[in-house]
Amino acid sequence: MTELSHLFSPLKIGNVTVRNRILASAHITGFVKNGLPSERHLNYYEARAKGGAGLIIQEAIGVDPLTLHNPKVFCDGSHDGIIPPMKRIGKAVHDHGAKIFCQIAHGGSVMSSYHTWAHIESASNVPTAGQGEVPDALDAEGIERVIQGFVGTALRVKAAGYDGVELHFGHGYLHQQFLSPYCNVRTDEYGGSPGNRMRFGMQIIDRVRAAVGRDFVVGLRMSADELLQGGGYTLDDGKEFVRKWEATGKIDYVSVTVASTMSFIYALPPMMVPQRPFVYCAAEVKQVIDLPVFAAIRINDPVIANEIIKNNEADMVVMTRAQLCDPEMANKAREGRLDDIRQCVACNEGCWERLVDMQESITCMQNPEAGREAEFKITRTSTPKKVVVVGGGCAGMKAAVSARERGHEVVLYEKGDELGGAVLISSKGPGRQELSQVVRFLSHEIDRLGIPVHKGTEATADMIVKAGPDVVIIATGGLTIEDPTPEVVGQYAPIEIAPGADVVTAEDVLDGKAETGRRIVIADQQNYLKGMITAEFLADRGKEVTLVMPTEFRYGRPNPYTGDIGTLGVQILNLKKKKVTRIADHVVKKAFRGKIVLKDVYTEEEKELEADTLVLSYWRLPNNKLYYELKDKVPEIHRIGDALAPRRLINAIYDGHQAALNL
Repeated sequence: MTELSHLFSPLKIGNVTVRNRILASAHITGFVKNGLPSERHLNYYEARAKGGAGLIIQEAIGVDPLTLHNPKVFCDGSHDGIIPPMKRIGKAVHDHGAKIFCQIAHGGSVMSSYHTWAHIESASNVPTAGQGEVPDALDAEGIERVIQGFVGTALRVKAAGYDGVELHFGHGYLHQQFLSPYCNVRTDEYGGSPGNRMRFGMQIIDRVRAAVGRDFVVGLRMSADELLQGGGYTLDDGKEFVRKWEATGKIDYVSVTVASTMSFIYALPPMMVPQRPFVYCAAEVKQVIDLPVFAAIRINDPVIANEIIKNNEADMVVMTRAQLCDPEMANKAREGRLDDIRQCVACNEGCWERLVDMQESITCMQNPEAGREAEFKITRTSTPKKVVVVGGGCAGMKAAVSARERGHEVVLYEKGDELGGAVLISSKGPGRQELSQVVRFLSHEIDRLGIPVHKGTEATADMIVKAGPDVVIIATGGLTIEDPTPEVVGQYAPIEIAPGADVVTAEDVLDGKAETGRRIVIADQQNYLKGMITAEFLADRGKEVTLVMPTEFRYGRPNPYTGDIGTLGVQILNLKKKKVTRIADHVVKKAFRGKIVLKDVYTEEEKELEADTLVLSYWRLPNNKLYYELKDKVPEIHRIGDALAPRRLINAIYDGHQAALNL
């Protein structure tokens, strides 16, 4: 058994002892209802407490009405109505042995009047990069109002029976706007020198501690380094800040993160970024203070987490996305069941991406139960059925696993020699190798549950009918578009391919089945992450790559198929570093030997590019032939994943789980 004793040792934080070093940090959920925590919050936090987390920090509560920029994002901590639902949450978490703090915050200019019609406020009249909206610079009266908001909210958190509060001084929120020379251009006692810029936060610390007393934890979350190229504060500055905060004797811990709103892609990095990228910041902070220090950002492996504690780089490890993906992660690690852990792959598909446009609550690509703990819970059936699943991609595997967990008799057919479907190709892209963890876990669950799997077997309608199933689930995946004629793709994006033109698909390139020339044009007809990944893949092999897209990607409003802001930002950064040319607002219209013709989607003007190979990066078509052959021949049939409608991996796994629940 892997030794994880450091991770599972207790930690004293102020007057509270936490059972282990695993933390689920505050993060936006979208579960807020009428400004209050909802039953979804309770179910969500309870599942992580039951799963073995040592400490849970509830998502930020707004300390002032002007920080409630979206009704789904911040609970309203400015009135006593917050206390009863929080009491229920606190009790549920405590009943399972975990401790719970609540983060309290003011977003300042991170907010937007778009949702509320209320103005935003900050240290100075400097807009943030994301919103571009000019805030009102807080005067003395406004500063006092905000400080009173922190005090009142902290007292309500204590009244709810929580164990502590976390003051959010990072991620570009209001205190960081005062702290940062990038945002703070004041000339009064709150601007200029580091001591002046710290004054606002010092006043909050003093007043909150005086209000809640010594028998209640008060901690800080801070961005140790703004990671800005000029204008922001650095890690050396951050270490000076924490020295002075500790010297007050009024805080109990420091949770270390990085970045501000202008550099936020680093605070929630995608899978292309190696694990534990900013633990060094926590380690640096830990060297200059004696308070407990928490390390954060892309730590999803208990073994890595244990090493961080063992090496004295931090005292507690933030494993938030890891527990979103597998709420039982802590228990499984403690019991030595590491292979049973459903490991987060930092895809951001279900968590951060769902909140970018403030339109959706969080869930998880691999774990559809996340955020839906009540309605998506696996329950044993009283009427077991004989279920045949056709297709061993992630949709089919998830359907098989969830159906078996419900007590059905399940058999799975896969025509290939491996399980995994399209993910086997996707995981070959640069920086996408962790996707193979999705296949590993589902394959592991199939083995653990004893589900019979017939690989290398193409199921036919006659074969299935003879097997006499009660239910058939068709998960036969999608078909790659190789011949983009109008009859196949409609008039949206057909390409005329002349004799002799060298044309291959992105799928075949990534799978190593297609060779290309030196000069490549990628027809990214869907504005899809697949096109960008293929471009990077080819650039890594010394090719001259031009990526042609119908539209440009714009900050804050990406095509859903490009991923979240972090994924998109890192991917575009990689393409720039690797000299990939991107041509937006164009589509490929014709391909000849050595030449590609593009058309402007607005003016319809055409231009030519020299190219040796055209790579097609289209959507996929449903492989639904078997479904229609069986539709009227079996008692019950379902179609899921790409076989229903080609979409993303999060949709495929959701489909599989939901199909099993509906049996």
